[in-house]
Amino acid sequence: MKPKNVDEYLVKLEGNFAHPILTHVREIVLKTSPQITEDIKWGTPSFEYKGLMMSMVAFKKFAAVWFHKGALLDDPKNLLEATAETTKSMRKYVIAKLEDLDEQGLRDLTLEAIAKNDSGEEVEGMGQSDKKDLRSEMLDQALALDDNAKAAEVYQGLSHYKKREFAEYIEEAKQQATKQRRLEKSLALLEQGMGLHDKYR
Repeated sequence: MKPKNVDEYLVKLEGNFAHPILTHVREIVLKTSPQITEDIKWGTPSFEYKGLMMSMVAFKKFAAVWFHKGALLDDPKNLLEATAETTKSMRKYVIAKLEDLDEQGLRDLTLEAIAKNDSGEEVEGMGQSDKKDLRSEMLDQALALDDNAKAAEVYQGLSHYKKREFAEYIEEAKQQATKQRRLEKSLALLEQGMGLHDKYR
């Protein structure tokens, strides 16, 4: 069962190294501004202010906070890193241990993210294909959450085009329940080593 809210997500992590990290991340982000709201998107906790702003996810060896307009942030402490060379907008802050969490740094990045969403600024030259790439990265998060090593391995080996097919297929669903069914179908296909439309090719 996928978590319905952030509390459920964190409960599932109890006993995991990422639990105290993401619990603290959540506290910092929500205390930074009362205007920030939280939700579950793509199976992971997300933070919104005038649109999607940040997400957080537990991987096997680290936790990460994803800034959806990370490329626009000043990031004076160099906490952010790109997830792939092809990604123009999204950046992630990787945290392996609770003591590594830079509280002030995270707070400052959150304030910057609020300002960017407030202004409506977008990454220069970011077109529709780049937004599809961002959705592909969100599918990466869903795969990580599902902790499905086989599906994740197959997905990572797909061409950029086939990754986008999965991302678009899930994203185009208008209802959350439909998105969830499409995600589960995608995971089942990946477990079989198949792309979304392989059987028709």
